[in-house]
Amino acid sequence: MNQNFNLLIDNNINYMALKNLINDQTIIIDDHKRGSGEVKDFDKTENDVHIDKETNFPVDGKRQKLKLRIPINSDNPIKIENKKKTIEVPNKLRKEIKKAFENKEIRDKFIRDVLEILSNYKSVLNSEEKAKMVLKRLSKHFDLKWSDETIKKYTNDILLVYTQFYVDDSGRRYFIKLDKDKITIGENNGYAKQFKNYNP
Repeated sequence: MNQNFNLLIDNNINYMALKNLINDQTIIIDDHKRGSGEVKDFDKTENDVHIDKETNFPVDGKRQKLKLRIPINSDNPIKIENKKKTIEVPNKLRKEIKKAFENKEIRDKFIRDVLEILSNYKSVLNSEEKAKMVLKRLSKHFDLKWSDETIKKYTNDILLVYTQFYVDDSGRRYFIKLDKDKITIGENNGYAKQFKNYNP
């Protein structure tokens, strides 16, 4: 995989489709297999990209916490489940997720960028410049416009967390946060704005 994080932006692709995944919600992407600390072998067809998705506000009376499994090298369907297995996934969220990923070209471009970032994720915070390249690569998939606001957390001159804030054409505020373990992307409202473990 290309580890130079080249910015391959196709102006003919409508990236608005994926933005619904983060409206009033937060998604979390990490580089490990489900439930283990083992790094993925991305070339195996049985593997998938694991995305956690949490609503910033109640849906059907409660905040929803979902797990998405998006196949990497196969045509298997996307798997959607509630973290609490006894709770059904609301139809609204299930339809929203399927619609966001129904365009194969959009889905494949997003997954390819995520995979290339995860393949060398340990180097993402090596410098602010590297972090910005990754942020540019991710933000284009959600049609987000950069703001001047960033938060950078250092310890002993080592960059630990880099957060970039964004806006859309309606003035809604979003963020992408990079830390050593995961990528967090969401709208800066509700639960995500209230609690520090989500609010950058």
